[in-house]
Amino acid sequence: MTNPGRGGARIARGLTLSILCLLLSLFAHVCAGGAVEISMGLVIGGLALSAMCVAAADARRGFGTIVAVVGLSQVVFHLLAGLGGHHAVGAHLGAVPAMVGSHVVATLIISVLLAQGERLIWALFSLLRTATALVLVQLTPSRPTLISPVSLAAPHWLTSIYTRRCGTLRGPPVAGILH
Repeated sequence: MTNPGRGGARIARGLTLSILCLLLSLFAHVCAGGAVEISMGLVIGGLALSAMCVAAADARRGFGTIVAVVGLSQVVFHLLAGLGGHHAVGAHLGAVPAMVGSHVVATLIISVLLAQGERLIWALFSLLRTATALVLVQLTPSRPTLISPVSLAAPHWLTSIYTRRCGTLRGPPVAGILH
């Protein structure tokens, strides 16, 4: 798996953020009584948001950054959704608190979900990277262990029995081998 801030994972994370921002923004707008006019501005705004979100998906983002992006997108898409003339704020001043509240709730819902998703994605990446490293260590052939001359020397108790019975040892001095 590549780093979630690169390649296809980055694109998927960025597009997920932009799609959720757009859809929940429009949904919140409609729930508060606003009409959505599909316009070229809305399409261009959606594409621009997608490009910005993919660019911002290069690193793990925290709740504060996510709230800022989502909140800004709520404002932009609120304005873009009403470009068709169905957005008569002056005539419906009573609807303004409902509209603002709807967009605030949408911002909080998206932000919490995306922040938790970010934590999960990066934790899974870290876990996968650690598991891969452990598997590679297990699969790496081990090198043969070299036997040191000290480990080949006879135990001290055996050499002392031999020297008491036979006199002296033939070969290099015992002190050089055992120490």
